[in-house]
Amino acid sequence: MTSTVGSKLHKFAVWAPDMTDPEAFSRRMSVRESHLANAKKIHANGTLIAKIGGGLLAQESIASPNAPLTLVGSMMVIEADSIESARKVIESDIYYQSGVWDKEKLQIFPWLQANL
Repeated sequence: MTSTVGSKLHKFAVWAPDMTDPEAFSRRMSVRESHLANAKKIHANGTLIAKIGGGLLAQESIASPNAPLTLVGSMMVIEADSIESARKVIESDIYYQSGVWDKEKLQIFPWLQANL
């Protein structure tokens, strides 16, 4: 995360759909440990908010108790001083760099967390 002293940090909701080619899942699994290690690091420094993040499942994954889990992307909430800084966090991730996430469909939204 890039930040300057005194700059306000904002929350960003990120939707990162996976590529849909036949090798996408094997690419995901081949770099998963590195991805998770990075997620733990950015959580520790406050960039990844409260461990809000993880894999998105295909609807068929919850169709029955024994349905196989099929990953179709990732979602997370990150904190940064700008949308450009948030994008840099995403672009530094191994899933982005390895062609797991579909760069053309990636979406980053400023997010206002409800205080419940």
